[in-house]
Amino acid sequence: MPERAPSAAPYERAILWVAHPALLFQRVGGLTVYERQLFAAARAGVKTLWISMIRPENLGADLRVPEGLEIRWLPKGGGELTECAAPYLGLSADHLVRVEALAHIARTRCAESLSYEDASGLGVVQIVMTRDEAVTRHKQTLPEGTYRRLESPINGEETLDWLMVSGPKSQDGFMARHFDRHISLAVSRRLLDTGVTPNQMTVFSTLLGLAGAALFLGTTRAWYIPGALFIWLHSVLDGCDGELARVRFEESVFGADLDFWGDNLVHLALFTCLGLGFWKDNGSHTLVLAAVADLGVLASAWSAWDHRRERRRAGATGPEAGVIDEPAAAGIDSLLSRLENALAQRDFIYLLVLLAFVDCVYEFLWAAAIGGLLYSAIMLHLRRVHDHEQARAPHTAG
Repeated sequence: MPERAPSAAPYERAILWVAHPALLFQRVGGLTVYERQLFAAARAGVKTLWISMIRPENLGADLRVPEGLEIRWLPKGGGELTECAAPYLGLSADHLVRVEALAHIARTRCAESLSYEDASGLGVVQIVMTRDEAVTRHKQTLPEGTYRRLESPINGEETLDWLMVSGPKSQDGFMARHFDRHISLAVSRRLLDTGVTPNQMTVFSTLLGLAGAALFLGTTRAWYIPGALFIWLHSVLDGCDGELARVRFEESVFGADLDFWGDNLVHLALFTCLGLGFWKDNGSHTLVLAAVADLGVLASAWSAWDHRRERRRAGATGPEAGVIDEPAAAGIDSLLSRLENALAQRDFIYLLVLLAFVDCVYEFLWAAAIGGLLYSAIMLHLRRVHDHEQARAPHTAG
């Protein structure tokens, strides 16, 4: 029976079996199949990848190769791939496999060779323990949706549908998941084969948000409505950077940080402009409300940023939302953790749009001040809980 390895992938070598060389260099979703295979293998923990074909003489120098992945081809005279010592993974170049599924397989230790197949019985991924052992001795069907079989010419629309499933983030809020993502995914889909980068989309959406915030310096609904719509559009298009990065394997620490601080800059600008806009007609207390809302943004941003850096130092991967991982046990801290993650969602922007249309933006400023204080207070409490648990946790020597 296969069992999960506790941490790193035990299979750092893999062979990419190429049955249709022409298919390998067709483009889909901004990358060639060749590039997608390389990145998926590297993300799954593969360090050395053998490709079962002679290296094309006209192999494009502009093709992307993951950092740290060594690629080896068949010698020009042909022959067999005997350098790749078992155990290793065998990968079908005629299938795309989701990174998380491939990484799961790469962390699976087996006593005997195992073949993962598609619904038609074709091999997709093999775990090869010994070369003289029949790879098909044990078979297992991959779950539907974890792979995509490719045929030449590639059905671009259906394959894009499959690729775009990896675009959304698991921690999306209700409105982002059921409404915003439909728009951002449609935009990202059309940008995949362009030169637009995820970071450029981050900057563009941030500028939209800042423009929307500036409109709240006005004092009438004629300013509020376009301002709220610009803020909403910023929120929608802000999803495109992550979608492009995940589908095109362009995620980066810098890009994640740029997106994080861009969002917080827009929130600071929005609350500040609201306070300044209401200042003349409603008095100086609006500046106090704006300052309180801004303080909530800064406190929560710094706490989340500090937690993010701590996770990175510990080598953690995955979504970087929230100040702590949600406690497993039930109780007030678990409830507060869920509330904190709910407040972190940007669904509040829909409230801003609604209030702008009914000319009740002043009430939104009060809600922002109260909500900002509540959010930062929850984050600080959860951070203390987290630090206390870390202090109590046993430390491994060495």
